[in-house]
Amino acid sequence: MPFYNTRTMKPKHAGGDYSTARGPFIEGERMIFGKITIPAGTRAELHSHPNEQFSYILQGRVRMEVAGKKKTLGPGDIIHVPANTLHSATVVGGEDHVFITVKDASWGIHGVKAKAGARAAKPAPRKAQAKRKAAR
Repeated sequence: MPFYNTRTMKPKHAGGDYSTARGPFIEGERMIFGKITIPAGTRAELHSHPNEQFSYILQGRVRMEVAGKKKTLGPGDIIHVPANTLHSATVVGGEDHVFITVKDASWGIHGVKAKAGARAAKPAPRKAQAKRKAAR
């Protein structure tokens, strides 16, 4: 079906064992697209996934960590998480964090929780990423 209404779609869990994220999302042949909510007072623990992700914040404030860099963001901000990059999200304040997310469909919506004590490292330079991709 080419048309979807996020107000009537059933929310699904979108964060594996590391997050309270839920919302309606669709999985296409090459992309995953969803409107996701992380409730106030909760978070997405440090995790990664092999697929690249973009998120556009609609509501609430969130303290993001991506590749060791931390920043508090709000409505209108865009977050880019490169493939295989450790990242986390902590909702700030009393409002839910609501965002639109897009991922390539090579992996799925859920990531993999980081091992205890893991630290978010900077992603490899694009040249190194391209070299690894070409080697596959």
